[in-house]
Amino acid sequence: MSLATQVLIGFVLGVASGVFFGEIVAPVGVIGEAFIRLLQMTVLPYVVVSLVLGIGRLSSQGAGRLIKRAGILLLALWTVALVFVSIMPLAYPKWQSGSYFSTSLVEPTPRLDLVTLFVPANPFHSLAFAIVPAVVLFSTALGAALIGIEKKQPILDALEVVSTALSRVAKFVVRLAPLGVCAVTAHAAGTLEFGQLRALEVYIATYVVFWLVIGFWLLPMLATSLTGLSYREVMGPAKDALVTAFATGSVFVVLPILSDRAKDLVRKCAPDNKDAANAVDVLIPLAFTFPGPGTLMILGFIPFAAWMAGATITIGQIPAFLSSGLASLFGSTMVAVPFLLDLLRIPADLFQLYVVSDVFTGRFGMFLSGVFTLTFAALGTCALAGVLRIRKRSLIRLGLVTLAMVLAGVLGVRFFFTHAVSHEYTAGREFLDRELLMPQPEARNLEAGEAQGAASETLDRIRSRAVIRLGYRADRLPFSFRNSSGQLVGHDIDLAHVLAADLGVGLELVEITKENTAELLASGAVDVVMSGVVISPERALRVDFTDPYIDETLAFIVPDHRRHEFATRESAQSIKGLKVAIPPLPHLDKQIENYLDNPDIVVIDSPEAFFTDPELDADVLVYSAEAGSAWTLLHPEFSVVVPQPDVIRVPVAFPVAPGDARMRTFLNTWIELKRRNQTLKRLYDYWVLGEEDGAAKPRWSVIRDVLGWVD
Repeated sequence: MSLATQVLIGFVLGVASGVFFGEIVAPVGVIGEAFIRLLQMTVLPYVVVSLVLGIGRLSSQGAGRLIKRAGILLLALWTVALVFVSIMPLAYPKWQSGSYFSTSLVEPTPRLDLVTLFVPANPFHSLAFAIVPAVVLFSTALGAALIGIEKKQPILDALEVVSTALSRVAKFVVRLAPLGVCAVTAHAAGTLEFGQLRALEVYIATYVVFWLVIGFWLLPMLATSLTGLSYREVMGPAKDALVTAFATGSVFVVLPILSDRAKDLVRKCAPDNKDAANAVDVLIPLAFTFPGPGTLMILGFIPFAAWMAGATITIGQIPAFLSSGLASLFGSTMVAVPFLLDLLRIPADLFQLYVVSDVFTGRFGMFLSGVFTLTFAALGTCALAGVLRIRKRSLIRLGLVTLAMVLAGVLGVRFFFTHAVSHEYTAGREFLDRELLMPQPEARNLEAGEAQGAASETLDRIRSRAVIRLGYRADRLPFSFRNSSGQLVGHDIDLAHVLAADLGVGLELVEITKENTAELLASGAVDVVMSGVVISPERALRVDFTDPYIDETLAFIVPDHRRHEFATRESAQSIKGLKVAIPPLPHLDKQIENYLDNPDIVVIDSPEAFFTDPELDADVLVYSAEAGSAWTLLHPEFSVVVPQPDVIRVPVAFPVAPGDARMRTFLNTWIELKRRNQTLKRLYDYWVLGEEDGAAKPRWSVIRDVLGWVD
């Protein structure tokens, strides 16, 4: 039985074990992690030794030709892969989508530090922290320096011995692949949430289409067309390495094996070329260092994330997106994806979906990276040896067939998810179905006229009537609003129940307006207002405020297709004659007039008018990003935009009766206690960020949910 077959059997057994046992099998992940670490043990030393040895053996002319021809080949493959990434969004159906507030809306775009990534101030530091591009640059420089040294042979002979020893260690570890792969896949299959994959079904289907086209057709057939080798000769010998890369989710660990397979291919094409083996030793590490099609396909997640969030990547943004994506992928994908999400103002919370998808698509990507590494090394070496055969008809036919396959796959995925899969936008309904999170004492609703005032201090009044009376506004999503059952819910309503429980009193809820807020507080008819009230100087003249318990961010709420027009201060200021809706905040109209170019400003009492009143016909609503995101869940055709670099935060606090220092001091102390015991964070995560609260349920498994053998 071949090693590839054993690895496949281990992979199937691992998946079956994960599905059968679920999270019970998770501890075997330790064995899988140990196996992957053993595989990684020799790779960085192999990269250093093979690069120094391979380049050091070349002549200066041979090294120049190798870099030139390999560079042309790499640029061509990059171009093809980036074109494919640009085509991927065509497969996504027209589904409505919306998202909760994301902190990425207000965070500055991160800086990609290419200097630290590529220039090793300390090569040993780069080796210790596996900064592969810096290690490659150092090794390349050292190998190039050896080219002109006459007495280099003893060093090259010693490196040859080390290279052989590293190869033997790697081959020994690979023999453990069936067991290691079984453990890795059992852990992955046992802990993966199936429900999360459903949200990714469109992306996964599209990714698999492109994976099949590139990995099983384009790259192998390109090698076949240019070298004259058969498809079986190109793919057959490498199947053990490719299957291991797929099963372990890492091409890094099979680089020494791919190097041996690439040398076998080159010997068939150029059996008499003495520099062939050296060229392979150079190109294999370079192929791993430079992002190939397998890595570049990760960029396809970014348009998917934008599609999920209801955002738009415009044609003008595509060049910056692709170039920034290519540069960022020289480093870690776990850094590149958040960087690109922030760059395009896509909610950073969607990065968690990427982490989930990578459990699945990452393995396909590693298989694709293995095929790329093999074919790139073989074609680059054959180009150096001068044995490539450029047959225009064959290449044109390959290009046309590839294009036809891609278009058929894209249109097939789009048609399937448009017509064969039912989809209903549910985020808005799910938001309105949310109920209070915290333990709830009985609450009674009062009309403003029913609430009678008293002259005593607020805390004494609360104790004497054994009830705290809360003022609220019913249109302050997500702070106070009525859910689909008519229940008064929201971030601040939850806090009000906590406050009543902490005081050991009942709760009465009084709906107020902005006009009677100060009067009701001053008369004692209402004890405190908890409804996401923004502090302003004018309001502070009429009521007292507690310390802020949350900060909101001023933002533009705009139709989806106009999102990019407000992404920066410069782009927003370039638009003339906008009709802008604003809430009734003092001096906000003056700020907007100074910010935009001659806007037509209209003050609205509730954001609902902007979304539903056709007579208003406003272009944009100025509102908070946190509250605006909740409104866009109900109206997913709109998006929240925070222009960069202008991030203006406004404090939100509880209004109390003017001059009631004792009540204000008590509430300030209470707010600090709720901040320290994570109550404020839990409510913010639940109501503003949209996260679920509570312990996660065990993952579905056969042994628990079908056979009932365990609880």
